[in-house]
Amino acid sequence: QLKLGPRDRGPVLVILDDVWSLSQLEALIFKFPGCKTPVVSRFKFPSLVTRTYEMELLNEEAAFSVFCRAAFDQESVPQTADKKLVRQVAAECRGLPLALKVIGASLRDQPPKIWLSAKNRLSRGEAISDSHETKLLERMAASIECLSGKVRECFLDLGCFPEDKKIPLDVLINIWMEIHDMDEPDAFAILVELSNKNLLTLVNDAQNKAGDLYSSYHDFSVTQHDVLRDLALHMSGRDALNNRRRLVMPRREESLPRHWQRNEDTPFEAQIVSIHTGEMKESDWFQMSFPKTEVLILNFASAVYCLPPFIATMQNLKALVMINYGTVSATFDNLSAFTMLNDLRSLWLEKIT
Repeated sequence: QLKLGPRDRGPVLVILDDVWSLSQLEALIFKFPGCKTPVVSRFKFPSLVTRTYEMELLNEEAAFSVFCRAAFDQESVPQTADKKLVRQVAAECRGLPLALKVIGASLRDQPPKIWLSAKNRLSRGEAISDSHETKLLERMAASIECLSGKVRECFLDLGCFPEDKKIPLDVLINIWMEIHDMDEPDAFAILVELSNKNLLTLVNDAQNKAGDLYSSYHDFSVTQHDVLRDLALHMSGRDALNNRRRLVMPRREESLPRHWQRNEDTPFEAQIVSIHTGEMKESDWFQMSFPKTEVLILNFASAVYCLPPFIATMQNLKALVMINYGTVSATFDNLSAFTMLNDLRSLWLEKIT
């Protein structure tokens, strides 16, 4: 408890660093004349903090300096190291200080072949080593562990969408309403909570449009930092492939993953299935069983796309999201599959004719 004597009645600055929860902040905040309290946190606390300054990610040169300090214990690349390769690895950290420090430290004193392997793995969205992934996740785990169960599940759902793409707000709200048995206000409240905790970013796609904030979900989308998406994918991928609640292709591939095909004889228990490919013909698909799937997300980039034959057997499918990231609108083959989706309640089609 802070007590002020007669000599202490002037201006007082109390800095609260690394605050993780509202309850912590409520217990520590001081309310008396002349007291100013900057709060440093990954989260936002709009009920207590009236003004917020959001730190930007590091620019290229600042990020490179942080990376070099972690990797070489100096702010530049030693003459014995490959400067181009070092910059390529640092660039894959996307300006995130935590990633720069952890990945840089993991490569300290490593030979060039290890650096090259790290660059290749990071460019594919993979961890450079088990220790790198473990250290990075350990430092980020507190952001997720303090979430309530349903909020945590909603965070993990974000990993089902492609990297570096905006997620339509309507899509997220509808999916959460369907699979988490919540109404629209509760779904939106969770989205705002995740935004306040800096676990996603709300983007206003119609900033100059008149009207109240959030008056139309159609005007908003969601983005997420790549590292946070990787965290969601990692946490969702701890179970055996066929037992995962979310079956996700982390990156776009030209065909379905081979390890999916090796497991096709066993039903997949996933509640959400997310597929990201280019053009798909009927022969490119193989038959899989999804008895519990309620959400199917098909991301692709092509002018022609054949719907997967197994969609007709998804008896519990409630939400279907199909987004074409190609340059021209796509047309569908195998439209007859839609006739079997008796429980489908939500359909989102983007750049599709």
